[in-house]
Amino acid sequence: MCGIAGAAGKGSEELVKKMLQAIKHRGPDGSGTYSMGDITLGNVLLKITGDRCQPLSNGGALTYNGEIYNFKEIAEKLHVTTDSDSEALFHLLEAKSVDAVPRLDGDYAFAYIRDGKLHLVRDTAGVKPLFYAKNGELFAFASEKKALAAIAMNEIHALKPGHMLTYSAGNFIEKKVTGFATGERITDENIASLALFNAIECAVKKRQYKPCAVAFSGGLDSSLIAALCPEAELYAVGMEGSHDIQHTKKAAKLLGLSDKLHAHELTADEVEAAIPDVIKAIVSSDPLKVSVALPLFFASKAAHGDGIRVMLSGQGADELFAGYKRYESLNAHELESALRKDLENIAENNLERDDAASMANAVELRVPFLDKEVVELALRTAPELKIHNGMRKYILRLAARKILPDELLFKAKKAAQYSSGIYSALLKLAKKNGYRGERAIGRYLSDRLSY
Repeated sequence: MCGIAGAAGKGSEELVKKMLQAIKHRGPDGSGTYSMGDITLGNVLLKITGDRCQPLSNGGALTYNGEIYNFKEIAEKLHVTTDSDSEALFHLLEAKSVDAVPRLDGDYAFAYIRDGKLHLVRDTAGVKPLFYAKNGELFAFASEKKALAAIAMNEIHALKPGHMLTYSAGNFIEKKVTGFATGERITDENIASLALFNAIECAVKKRQYKPCAVAFSGGLDSSLIAALCPEAELYAVGMEGSHDIQHTKKAAKLLGLSDKLHAHELTADEVEAAIPDVIKAIVSSDPLKVSVALPLFFASKAAHGDGIRVMLSGQGADELFAGYKRYESLNAHELESALRKDLENIAENNLERDDAASMANAVELRVPFLDKEVVELALRTAPELKIHNGMRKYILRLAARKILPDELLFKAKKAAQYSSGIYSALLKLAKKNGYRGERAIGRYLSDRLSY
């Protein structure tokens, strides 16, 4: 896990160094650049899998952010001995070119140069961010928007999930290279729940790391991950006396993991002090985004302080299994369409924010529910099994019943910004600072930092 940046055009090496400086929080373990003609790739490294420095080069060149979970199988087929997923990826691209991208099982964003062409690729769900911009003769890309802003690039775009952008001689084309497969519809709840449990168990297992953490709210999604990864430390964040703080203590006890729980009760002063850092990290002062990002920012900060570099999150479960209240009024066809649309937009709406909030503290966020096999099972599962007799996430609850107590299985969902007490705290801070009216929080946050 790390941060990547690159540029094509005059003075690209110095520009890339400036971009890397803007995202150095993503990679405290080293940095490097590599130039090929007027194209420069850069990387700041957070060591997770192997300790190979980047960019890698030998004919072509690669800078990469993410985790390839099947890298050992890839390396074995290529007769390569390595403990580094970046090295396995590089050898695959050198041997098979970018056409080999569909072979990857993981969450990734990378840039690869070969024969004067620059290829940018992003994973199918968009778990790892990648942004790009073109300004006259200069083309640039980076893991975070702020890196592009650091070199005065305007009109910044996100590379679409599952897409590859190829830049050459001042022009670029973008095309889809990976996607989620569809298959035979699953309508039997016993078949669906068993397959789903097995897929989620496998997804959590492949994302485990020692030491590991879970962003824990005590709800269905994070409780299932915690139960499947009992050696992980659980980090819960909320305002003093908030629903999340009270419930996480109870949930951890029900799971037999009370000794793993790190519950941080925030004060208004802590929240106020962190607001500029969070706005700067997620490059937004939108009240909803800030209120959701703040708990994750504090949880990852605490995990980092304890020497943890990997945190698991329940992100994606709501969009796959109909967790939001707004889904309840939809018929089966409408529900299926809404879920597909929300999955397509999850990178922009949630994943980019969460990545920025956790990586501000050099903690890699992993999302088991967005594992390829889990997503494809969810897409095959009949919508009637997702909301059943008015119960949202019905099939996920059935799957989780194998390992969770009923008291956690059927707990009603509360939006994180409200259950943590953060949104209410922001409103009080806005009023304390003289802001009134319907847009009080938005105006208060906008004035806290010009980013």
